[in-house]
Amino acid sequence: MKKNTIGKFKYYSLGQIDSYNDQKIVMIYHGWGGSAEGCVDVADELFEAGYSVIVPEIMYHDTRQKLDHPFDRAVMQEYFWKTIIDSIEEFDEFVSAFGIDKEDIILVGSSMGGFIANGIFAREPKLHGLANINGSGSFVLSEHLFRRMDNREPLSKEEEQVLKNYDPFERTASSSPILLLHGDSDEIIPIEGQKNYYDYLTLVEKRTNVVFKVYKGVNHEFTEEMVEDLMEWLKNSGG
Repeated sequence: MKKNTIGKFKYYSLGQIDSYNDQKIVMIYHGWGGSAEGCVDVADELFEAGYSVIVPEIMYHDTRQKLDHPFDRAVMQEYFWKTIIDSIEEFDEFVSAFGIDKEDIILVGSSMGGFIANGIFAREPKLHGLANINGSGSFVLSEHLFRRMDNREPLSKEEEQVLKNYDPFERTASSSPILLLHGDSDEIIPIEGQKNYYDYLTLVEKRTNVVFKVYKGVNHEFTEEMVEDLMEWLKNSGG
């Protein structure tokens, strides 16, 4: 991948990224404490399959005010949702800098990146598709689960409202295809967030273009089988 700068943003890319591009563009968001360069293997597979690829540097990672101890529990609790919200908020400005059509963008996110991609997708009606891997489309529920896991006090009404402002649950704007992948033994991001979002999409919205695949015995990993299923979904969903 090649590292680039556009405006205030830094990103990695493969393929042609401009308004003259006739390929679909896959935008990948990595997980907490990861890096844009860590997506190189998936990016290479996507490029070989005929997609252009963008991997943004995420706030508080890489060269964007990188945190010294991202896996310190207090640091994670302070910055996890702030990182997600900031990334959702800056998406429009980031894409506008390229001059590309949102209709050509497929969002792919892993772990925290799944939250980010899903949060963007919920606000953007023109995006071509979403793949959320080991993340969640139910922000409030997931934070309740995180707090139980950490034996923390419940969300205040004010904190809950902040998350509701970005929560994809009950507000997904795009009717494009959705892929949800999750290990059933995930000890980091509980699968219940994905299940809850899937139930909302299929039972309430009556969506028929949502795929939810659960991987038996898989913890918080982006496995090769998941990559293969992502590639197959892209091919079958018109990506």
